[in-house]
Amino acid sequence: MWTVAPSDLVGLLRFAILLLCMGGAAAMDYWTRRVPNDWWIRWGVAIVFLLIIEMMLLKADWALIFFALGIVSWASVGVIGTPSIKDMQNGSILDWAVVAWYLFGLFGLGFSLILHGENALWVIGLYSDAPLFLIKDANELELSLNQAYIMLDLFGLAISIGFVELAWRMRLLHGGADAKALMIVAFALPWWSGIGVLGETSMIPPMISVLVWSAAGFLLLPLRTIFTNISNGVKSPIKMIWHSEKWPFEKIIGKHVWILSEVIDGLDGTRQISVRMRPRRIKEDKETISAKIKELSQMGETDAWITKKHPFLMFVLPSILLAVIFGDPIVWILSVLGY
Repeated sequence: MWTVAPSDLVGLLRFAILLLCMGGAAAMDYWTRRVPNDWWIRWGVAIVFLLIIEMMLLKADWALIFFALGIVSWASVGVIGTPSIKDMQNGSILDWAVVAWYLFGLFGLGFSLILHGENALWVIGLYSDAPLFLIKDANELELSLNQAYIMLDLFGLAISIGFVELAWRMRLLHGGADAKALMIVAFALPWWSGIGVLGETSMIPPMISVLVWSAAGFLLLPLRTIFTNISNGVKSPIKMIWHSEKWPFEKIIGKHVWILSEVIDGLDGTRQISVRMRPRRIKEDKETISAKIKELSQMGETDAWITKKHPFLMFVLPSILLAVIFGDPIVWILSVLGY
């Protein structure tokens, strides 16, 4: 009779919680373009708790568990901030707790490398004389091999968190909620096993695959925008119709958009209308947009070019399902290229 391992049940429960978390976050991102930190903390605690439970069921040792908690502490900076010496001197329990968390994580990393590093290198083909070859007992051999795989998965998780952190700092991810969402995905799906993936998978962490699926969704936006413009009778200029739309002023107010049309002072000193390809890197509120519309109205205009602020989490949510159903899209891409 076919049975489901307890660790798989925990993984599936964590996946279900991820869908609920991302569903609510996507709705808030769509309506308000903001997801509070409390949302990520509450759901994140449940996801991390289940991750540790699954690791225990998979017989991960204390070093691997501390290593995982160290990665969690690194990711927590995005929601609770970085501990400071001044706050620690003032008796901040939270800062002391986070620093202790960091230290446990570093100890976990160090001992994981000592206990499982050589076996993990053998798994990826970089070492030939692994300690697991000295093990005679089949159960111990399976345990050592399993712990090596867990360590590799944790390194993949750490790489995923580092990638998101770097993308956030370099403004490749424009919103803090976007980065926090991807970190939640990374902890909820730290490895492919246990969630019943139907498609092909690889050593690439699931979070990276979710990000690739999300990017693929963004690539469809220009086609949708071109179709919308042509349907509305707007067929030029080509440089605008693939990424922006022309809206009447009354439709713009209150919407989550950047306005690309503006009134500027020309070289000859006269006021003229300019249309930007990209929005300015400043935060525009209702008052700013209303002021731009007023200036355009004074120039006799009745509409303006805008580009929508597409909520990234609306793409992440379906991408999670696509990753689980179809697997790693990078495998597909490499197979098409003949690799």
